[in-house]
Amino acid sequence: MTIYLDLGLLLAALTAFFFTVLCYFLISRFFQAKRRRGILAGDGAAFLAAGGLFIAFTASFIEVFEFAFRLPYPAMIDLGIGLTAVFLASATAHLLAKRLSKAPTTKRVTVSR
Repeated sequence: MTIYLDLGLLLAALTAFFFTVLCYFLISRFFQAKRRRGILAGDGAAFLAAGGLFIAFTASFIEVFEFAFRLPYPAMIDLGIGLTAVFLASATAHLLAKRLSKAPTTKRVTVSR
């Protein structure tokens, strides 16, 4: 039963890692923008978002490896499981962010006469 609990906790930590990386990719244009508008116009919001994502990223990254090393395999296999899981979650988040950012947008068309 404990291996299933460890696998479930590993998947939960990996899901948190995936959503953290996905959020970073989705709001990366906000970090790079020279001009921010609305309520998030100041640098304070960017610093808060970056700090929150950094804390969530670091915590979930550590938790992935903590739960990977609880599995009943030798340390090198556990390390491989952790690295593979982190790589696949990062790659999937990157591909999903690219797909979501290429979503069709409505553009205003002006006709000159």
